[in-house]
Amino acid sequence: MTDGGAGIAAGATLFEKGETFRGYEVECPLGRGGLGSVWLVRHQMLDKLFALKTLDPVVAREKPEYVRRFVREAKLASKIRHPNLVAVHDAGYAPEKGVYFLVMDYVKGDTLRTTVAIGGPRPEREAVDIILRVADVLATAQRYGMVHRDLKPENIMLTPDGTVKLLDLGVAKASGGIDSLRTMANSVFGTPAYISPEQAVDSSAVDVRADVYSLGVILFELLCGRRPYEGTSPAELMRQLLDPAPIPDVRQFKEDVSPAVAEMLQRMCAKRPEDRIGSPKDVIDGFARIGYQLESVAERADAEDDEPAAETSMKDLLAGVQAEGDAASGSLDLETQDAEIRAFTAQLRRRRIVRIATRIAVACVILAALCWLACRLLCT
Repeated sequence: MTDGGAGIAAGATLFEKGETFRGYEVECPLGRGGLGSVWLVRHQMLDKLFALKTLDPVVAREKPEYVRRFVREAKLASKIRHPNLVAVHDAGYAPEKGVYFLVMDYVKGDTLRTTVAIGGPRPEREAVDIILRVADVLATAQRYGMVHRDLKPENIMLTPDGTVKLLDLGVAKASGGIDSLRTMANSVFGTPAYISPEQAVDSSAVDVRADVYSLGVILFELLCGRRPYEGTSPAELMRQLLDPAPIPDVRQFKEDVSPAVAEMLQRMCAKRPEDRIGSPKDVIDGFARIGYQLESVAERADAEDDEPAAETSMKDLLAGVQAEGDAASGSLDLETQDAEIRAFTAQLRRRRIVRIATRIAVACVILAALCWLACRLLCT
């Protein structure tokens, strides 16, 4: 399918392997969602790998608000430089493809979802360290007046050397600004299993304390391999979430979690925002008081063995990329699992099916007419 006569196909056929785009050579697709796709590309001059994120041309044409969200993500991410946040280096619109794009760091590793699924619950110190690093990114973003609103294990990655990377600020809201995707009251945005109770009621009014709640749920899952609430449907999750009772004590599922960490987790996940830890910086300070200091990246590097790591071959790298692309969760989420987005992408699929069916029907009618005309000519 082409976009507005631009001559490009949507989805997986947007680029071909080896194709050159804006100074980058396309290596392979990394993942695809209902709103777009991510590609592994190599900068031709620097000979360095990057991730190229694109917005589906059909989505861009039919839903301008998603274009605003995509552009906003690039602007927000370009303002923040943090060692635990994937950096955005370039963005723009390519009229020859009819596609909006941004270029960001390529991060090799596993998402927290994959890490816990394969390796099981993490040791307490490791789990807290991961949360502290994400909290530090959020504390930096808060200085720009930003609230993330969609923290989940799928958008936090661990690299092979143990570095924590927050992959995107894709549904971040700038305080005092207009939320380009959700401007109406009583709206919900985020992934149901990780959003705060107030976000479940109205995402347009949330502040950074909603991110603190989501961090607490992720910490709970890192510690014991499951979330505090595990309903069989979003409605069941919402019922448990909006119940005023506190979340379950993590030590019901993992007895060796220390009482101090369990208490911090309860405070992070307090149902009422006014009872919750007030900010990511307060989370960092709270853990410091119980002996979990946020170790700087430089300190970690000094503490590690000086022996150089073995160089990864391109073959191994591409094998890892293919494995990531085949993973059910995907390492680079392009959308939240929000009902509006799912409904819209389903509508797009239905429209494509209808268009294909219509073309087939028209072709059949033309073929039948030609057959009838041929028979008439032969009989005369």
